[in-house]
Amino acid sequence: MDSKNVYERLEHLEQQNKRLHKILLILVLGLTTLFIVGAKAGLQDVRFDEITAGKITIVDDQGNRLIEIGVDEAKGTGMRILNKEGTRLVGIGVAADEAGSGLLIADNEGRARFGLGIDMGVPSLALTDENGKKIIGLGGDERGYGLVIMDGDEVERAGIGFKEGSTGIAIYDDKGRYIRGMVHDSGGLHYSSYLDSNGKEVFIK
Repeated sequence: MDSKNVYERLEHLEQQNKRLHKILLILVLGLTTLFIVGAKAGLQDVRFDEITAGKITIVDDQGNRLIEIGVDEAKGTGMRILNKEGTRLVGIGVAADEAGSGLLIADNEGRARFGLGIDMGVPSLALTDENGKKIIGLGGDERGYGLVIMDGDEVERAGIGFKEGSTGIAIYDDKGRYIRGMVHDSGGLHYSSYLDSNGKEVFIK
C-alpha cells in the first residue's frame, strides 16, 4: 500500500470521526433538552417512593419559604409553617433527647399563643396573651390534673384540680396568695374555706 492510499484512508477516517462527534453531540443535546423540558412539564406529576434529606424547604411561586422540615442534632426534629413574610405560624417537633414533643401555634406577628406538648411523660397545654404572658395552663399525670388561670403578670388567680381522689377549687389575690376555696376529698367530706382579715384560714362545712 503506497503512501497516497494511506493518507487517503487516514483522511477518510478523520472525516468519519468528525461526523460521529457531530452526531453524538446532537444526540446528547437532544436528550438533555428532552429531559429538561419533560421534567419541567411534569413537575406536578412526579412521584418519588422515597426521599432522603437533612432539610426540606417548600416555597411558593415567588420563592417565599412556606414550610421548613429538618433535623438538628442539638435541638431535634421539627417542622415550621411560615407566612409569606417568613414569620412562623405553626411549629411541631420532637426534642433531640426524645424526652418531649410539642405543637406551637403563633399569631401573625409570630408570637406564641397556644402550646400543646408532652414533657417527661406529662401532657400539658398553655395559652398566652398578646404580650407572650401565660394566662391558662392545663396538665397533669396519674398523680393528678389541674387547670390554672393567671393574669397578665403570670400571677396565679384561680385554679381547679383533682388529686388522689380529691377535687379542689381555689381563688388567689393579685399577689398569688390563696383567699378562698372549696374541697371535696376522697373520703366524701366537702367544705369551703377563706382567709380572714388576719390571714387566718376559716373553714365552713
